[in-house]
Amino acid sequence: MPQTETSKYPAPDMSLLKEMSEGNHEFFMEIVELFLENAPGMLKSITNSAKADDFDALRFAAHKIISDLFVVGLNYAIPVLKEIERSATMGVINEELISQAEEMILYGIEDLKKIS
Repeated sequence: MPQTETSKYPAPDMSLLKEMSEGNHEFFMEIVELFLENAPGMLKSITNSAKADDFDALRFAAHKIISDLFVVGLNYAIPVLKEIERSATMGVINEELISQAEEMILYGIEDLKKIS
């Protein structure tokens, strides 16, 4: 990635996961790897739901990934996902927010791959 891309978002805040794992590196890595395995599918659910104008599925998909983002420390993406969830509840799909969430999550995935 070009230098401007590497600092676009903060590094994952792993403090919660470190606390949860209580020094168990295997558990820590298992959670990171589980996120890396599941995040692309969750992201696809968000983008597909938005394209299909399926507000309920979009709301559910956005809600579902929020706690996972929190656990792996991608906190910068959470407000965007909360707004997507809120908007979907009101029957609105904001394509700009969907794109922003996709960018943030993909960026976070790349960051997390560096530690796995």
